[in-house]
Amino acid sequence: MQKIILIGYMGSGKTTLGKKLALELKIPFIDSDAEIEKISGKSIAEIFAQDGEEAFRKLETEFIAGMQAESSFVLSTGGGMPCFNNNIDHLNHLGLTIYLKNSSENLADRLIEAKNERPLIHGKSKEELIEFIEINIQRREEYYNQAKLILQPDQQGIVNVYKLVHSF
Repeated sequence: MQKIILIGYMGSGKTTLGKKLALELKIPFIDSDAEIEKISGKSIAEIFAQDGEEAFRKLETEFIAGMQAESSFVLSTGGGMPCFNNNIDHLNHLGLTIYLKNSSENLADRLIEAKNERPLIHGKSKEELIEFIEINIQRREEYYNQAKLILQPDQQGIVNVYKLVHSF
């Protein structure tokens, strides 16, 4: 029974690494944002626009509660999920939390090139994006740093993460 939860800022590589890790471990991969979209019948952008961020954060908390019944998975969370409604405590209770730490510049480079539209950063220039990321990471780091494992960018390769998960 393995429950691995990847947390970190948007664009940190949670989904990419999560899919690879789940494949290696032969357990299901779950993307919380994709699941919330299925459950609600709306895109994340629609939830934010129509219902507001608070409603979205409530859906995230309800989603975590529903994960208790699952036996094994790799879960990629939305970037803000650990930072609201005591979710970091719920996630730490649920399984092995891993924070994928990255620099603001690296995250901005990834997000500028992203194919997915992200409601919190829509329309920002690279400079505005870096500033936005820095401000948000300052607020969110206190939650991210409560993860059971904190990985620097050079530690986030699949081979290393696989070994860490097995040794934890």
